[in-house]
Amino acid sequence: MEPTRTLLGLLLLSPALTAACALPQPAAVVADVEPTVFEPRANARTDVLRAPGLPQFPSIDPTGQWIAFSHAGDLWAVPAAGGVASRLTAHPAREGRSAFAPDGRRLAFESNRDGATNLYVVDLEQQGGRLIAGEPRRVTSTDRSESLGGFTGDGSALLFASSREPGLYRASRMFRVGIDGGPITRLTDAFGSEPHQGADGRVVFRRGRDLYERPRYRGPGAPELWSLDLASGAFEVLAPSDASEHAGFPTPDGGLVFVSSRSGSNQVWRTDAAGRTEALTNFVPAPGEPTIGHGVRDLDVSVDGKHAAFAVWDRIYTLDLGQADAAPRVVAIALSVDDSEADVDVVDLAREVDESAVSPDGATVAVVARGEVLVRATAEDRPTRRITDSVSREADVAWSPDGATLYFVSDESGRKGIYTARVALARQDLEPAEAPESAAEESDDEAAESEAGDTSSDTEVDVDVEGTEPESDATTEDEGDGDEAESDEDDEPEGPTPGERWAQALTFTVEPLVLDPDVHLWHPLPSPDGRSLLYLRERGDMVLMDLASGASRTLLGNWDEPEVEWAADSRHLVYAVSDLDFNGDVWIGDVGPADAVDWTFEPVNVTRHPDIDHEPRLSADGKVLVFLSERAGENFEWDVWRVYLDRSLEGLSQYELAEHFEEAEKAFAKRGAIDEDTEQPEPFELDLDDAWLRARRLTSLPGSESNLGISPGGSKVVFTGSVGEDSGLWSIGADGDEREKVVGGSPGNVRFSPDGKQIAFVEGGQAKRVKADGGKAETFDIDARARFEIAAQQRQKFLEAAGVLEFAFYHPTLKGLDWGALTQRYLTLAQGTRTSDEFNRVGTMLFGELDGSHLGIFGGDAFRAPSQDTGYLGVDIEPVVGGFEVTEVILGGPADREASRIEAGEVIVSMAGRALAPLGSLPERDLYTVLEGTEGAELLLGVRGVDGTVRQLVIEPMSYTAERDLRYEHDVLARRDDVERLSGGRLGYLHIRGMSMRYVRDFERDLYAAAHGKDGLLIDVRDNGGGSTTDILLASLTAPNHAFTVPRGADPASVPTDAYPRDRRLIYGYSRPIAVLINENSFSNAEIFAHSIRTIGRGRLIGTQTFGGVISTGAAQLIDGTVVRRPFRGWYLPDGTDMEHHGALPDVDVPRTPTDEAAGVDAQLEAAVAALLADIDAGK
Repeated sequence: MEPTRTLLGLLLLSPALTAACALPQPAAVVADVEPTVFEPRANARTDVLRAPGLPQFPSIDPTGQWIAFSHAGDLWAVPAAGGVASRLTAHPAREGRSAFAPDGRRLAFESNRDGATNLYVVDLEQQGGRLIAGEPRRVTSTDRSESLGGFTGDGSALLFASSREPGLYRASRMFRVGIDGGPITRLTDAFGSEPHQGADGRVVFRRGRDLYERPRYRGPGAPELWSLDLASGAFEVLAPSDASEHAGFPTPDGGLVFVSSRSGSNQVWRTDAAGRTEALTNFVPAPGEPTIGHGVRDLDVSVDGKHAAFAVWDRIYTLDLGQADAAPRVVAIALSVDDSEADVDVVDLAREVDESAVSPDGATVAVVARGEVLVRATAEDRPTRRITDSVSREADVAWSPDGATLYFVSDESGRKGIYTARVALARQDLEPAEAPESAAEESDDEAAESEAGDTSSDTEVDVDVEGTEPESDATTEDEGDGDEAESDEDDEPEGPTPGERWAQALTFTVEPLVLDPDVHLWHPLPSPDGRSLLYLRERGDMVLMDLASGASRTLLGNWDEPEVEWAADSRHLVYAVSDLDFNGDVWIGDVGPADAVDWTFEPVNVTRHPDIDHEPRLSADGKVLVFLSERAGENFEWDVWRVYLDRSLEGLSQYELAEHFEEAEKAFAKRGAIDEDTEQPEPFELDLDDAWLRARRLTSLPGSESNLGISPGGSKVVFTGSVGEDSGLWSIGADGDEREKVVGGSPGNVRFSPDGKQIAFVEGGQAKRVKADGGKAETFDIDARARFEIAAQQRQKFLEAAGVLEFAFYHPTLKGLDWGALTQRYLTLAQGTRTSDEFNRVGTMLFGELDGSHLGIFGGDAFRAPSQDTGYLGVDIEPVVGGFEVTEVILGGPADREASRIEAGEVIVSMAGRALAPLGSLPERDLYTVLEGTEGAELLLGVRGVDGTVRQLVIEPMSYTAERDLRYEHDVLARRDDVERLSGGRLGYLHIRGMSMRYVRDFERDLYAAAHGKDGLLIDVRDNGGGSTTDILLASLTAPNHAFTVPRGADPASVPTDAYPRDRRLIYGYSRPIAVLINENSFSNAEIFAHSIRTIGRGRLIGTQTFGGVISTGAAQLIDGTVVRRPFRGWYLPDGTDMEHHGALPDVDVPRTPTDEAAGVDAQLEAAVAALLADIDAGK
């Protein structure tokens, strides 16, 4: 073994490892001890070794000698003193948190290798100075994600948190499972996560959200640490503060080591048995550095309480907890360059297309795939050519009307700018030019002369590389008169058209057209005559550029992105844009001549409706405008509407209209690419003044229509939608008749060809085209692969993600942050990530600097195993001798049905004839492990009744989603019964699950069922995650009692004064007293609802303050599909108070405790019943 120790020593002292990992050794303690200044690493890589870009989730073994950590999706081990890390797992899945067993001989970890994140265990050995892992063994088997806490104090089981048993409250519960698998049991009925058990048996856990990335948050949602005595079931809050507390580990002396943000950043703290609390670290940025990513994360403490490990920025530290005033020590980690991770990512672009544009002549298609611009001829089996080849993101492809130029947008310069691409070399250029006949005859003569001994020099022949014939001024009498000669010249071939050159293109010239280092320029739209280019600036300013002079003028300044397109006269724009009430209308305006300087753009609102109108499309003759509108249905359910901009069409009979449209389509039947001889139309004369009165609805299908298009003559309108169960692209006539299916599937990016004969679209990541009359679509296969350097790709993605927030975050100064400096700082971290999970975590850290809600980043390229399709029976169970005892049956679930009913107290003993437990023993497997893959299948269960007899029954397990919904309804009914009992039948109860139209319908249903005839109503918005329907609910709850009605035959004396005809209101009205239940998990629009009830004095709020997270949000997508949330609109109370960070305060403050949860007590509900009854009795 001596040579191994010597080699390890050499590695630890080698210059390569020192360059990769050397760091100053810090000293720490908040307030009373010198801070640890976090110095950036000078060099993180050599030719042989590199440091991990983002090491995560370190765990320390009981001896303090080894660290396991996650990097690039795998688990690694490294000596705590530092050294070259060895890989413990090698799998394309993501391995996350890990934990050493108390004896150090096993390692538990999370992995999604078999589907959802489940728990695994490996045996460990030390060999040759390395830690070696055996074959992973799966411990849990469900389709629900599980978050590892750690081993139990005796090492016999694992503790974890999961939402595997959902209900009304959106929180995790904690569970226990043996290290060899077996039945999973609840630790407690209370909610919690991050369970850690010490040697004394205490379990410390966290309640509340994970707010590691928001250390400055102070509010009711800040997580707390609690302890649970498993023997007595007693709970105790630990180290309380108004800050966020995470990752609590009990120590044998009765103390606690944990992470807290009470100093303003995340640091390691310790509380002793007497309750004295001290900080153990105080990491601060180096001078000139704006951040270290909020401080400490991913704390782990050994079971004996002597050793700690954690991460800060891109490094792992250890801390000797047994030594007074110990300083954190960095763990110098090196990975073999060849062993650590790939540096290059190769992506097949065949199914990555998200935009397509067919050239005006129909011969070439341009696509955007994974942010790259490519082209190919539309003829069958043609090769694909790349126009761009970089990690920057390109988009918004558009052809010039002559087909010579392809416009697109790129962010290569750091801001979006507009570029052009033209053919530099085509196949035609490689072919020898054909000599004219006269030249050929002269060559023959010259050849004869040469044979006769002519010694004159060779004659040079000019070859035009464009393929055109040489020009000649010579004429002869044989050429005829001038007219005939001119005619002959016109008939001679003039070489390939721009479209023909694109179809045979080999290389391209790409040039910037419009760039601005300070603002984004995007969405280029060339005018149909090719003289102007419209583009958008920043958030939506419409800018018009004269392509001849390069001069630009701003037509309209917008805070919102308009949906805009040209009219075929190149003078009018039709666009839809939102106002400050977020209502969209369709506008049309005359931009004037291309070279106009003083022209005033005066658009006309064509639709003028308080519901949203968008996606305007105009026929090529300017006579027919179609658009999508929600005016006839619910919010964001779109129908197709039409208005004639030539009023005379409205006076035509059906056959006259048919003749008009037939002639109109014929007029455009030969339209394609323009040239200098193309005649341009005169500016349209449009009937706009009363257009808003003449709009007509063309579709009334259930759901929404989208991807609108109109044929050049206006006779055919296409859209995507569903007719019954049949979805696809549909066409209708200008009057909404003659509906036909064009093509099935889910087409997007729909565009008519200039002649109206074909429709191009994108579906399933492929560019396609179909005849406008329908039929089989042709697919333009893209045969190309993109090779990206991963670090460069991560850089591009991160800058784009940061730019989304810089551009869209609702606070105009981004809360005074130096966003550019922060972006550059986190960029150094993001470039070192290798998986989507790592990248997204760095993004979350950056976004956390804003200390705002509705921020997030998720998705991207990642390993995905097939779904496990676990079946659910709709029961709560406990393992008992012989099987699983049913402790409760969920109403409406499979076990509640007549043919497969199971009663509480009965025991499930077998499945498909196989016993679930050995004779006289507890089950050795968890029931949901046995139920893996059974969703929707018929199962034969053996059930032992309370009388001891076993019967067989056939049951069909349901999905997790179905069980989740039934468990929610089960909880609601239980609370409704509680209110009925507590109020003596005087009060009704309903819970609003979310703020969407689905739940508005549930609200209206439940409002009548629960409250009709009651004295008052409790409305529960606890754990409501938000949405957008507060004002619809208020329409019900604030309907004025301006009258009541008494029908003939009713006793006037018995008619209540709020009796009112239901059909006269848009929603069922309720005017009797109410109270609203709220808590720290009432979020977003649920908070707006609570604020509104208080603001208008409609009722009292009972519970705890809401979270304080109110911003309207949208989403943007990065180049690889990663989704970035973009909170863009703030919400304010009438006095100007920002609802963000200012949750709705309760009138009656009642906390929810784990003690109450474990006992099944809802103190908030009880207080609400008492408060509302008191208000009613007091006449309020």
